[in-house]
Amino acid sequence: MSRWPILRFLSSEHLVFLVLLLAGGYLLAMAVTPVFLLFTPITLSAVDIGGQVLFWLAVGYGYGAAALLATVVSHGRTRREFAVQYPVFQLLAAVVLAALVTGAYAVEAVLYRVTGWTRNLQDQRVFEAGDYRLIFVAYLCMLTLCLMVGAFVATSFYRWESAGALALLPAAVLLAFGATMTGFVDLSFTRLGVSGAAGMLAVTAGAVAAGWVLLWAGVRDVSLRIKVTA
Repeated sequence: MSRWPILRFLSSEHLVFLVLLLAGGYLLAMAVTPVFLLFTPITLSAVDIGGQVLFWLAVGYGYGAAALLATVVSHGRTRREFAVQYPVFQLLAAVVLAALVTGAYAVEAVLYRVTGWTRNLQDQRVFEAGDYRLIFVAYLCMLTLCLMVGAFVATSFYRWESAGALALLPAAVLLAFGATMTGFVDLSFTRLGVSGAAGMLAVTAGAVAAGWVLLWAGVRDVSLRIKVTA
């Protein structure tokens, strides 16, 4: 029996799909960007705008954790294996996708430079267009937080059903503060005063560690819901 079966499965199937989906989205965005020249001058980074969509896609993908838990347990894996290996996959996926996004910013910079288009980032960003180190860290922190929050909410609803709605409050608070810290929204009442790569990584590590502890508490002895077809 192979070690880390859930992680191996997710890395070979889900991660490949996510990479292809994200890469395809960026290629499509770069292909259609010249069309906008027919109507208006290009002044914003298409990759940067896509970051706002990626934020919510990450939350949505994380929400699939409950269905994944039921699937792997029904196929002979344990809840403990899931609670250990799924967070590792989340971190791996965040690293890979953040690297892909950072590469997309770099490729787009060359494209805009060659074509002479104006390239601005959104005002709330905490990084400059050419600061690829900070771009990578911001996306890494954002993706890790969003994936964890989505999984936490999903498993809370799965375990406690309607009472799982109580998880929405800490989830909303964490998303609001995390999104402001990483520059994906600009809410004055959620500013932590955190700046720089080291600060974002430290705050994210603490928040995600707490989230994974709560995830473990939610799944360690949860009962599976088996639907029987009449």
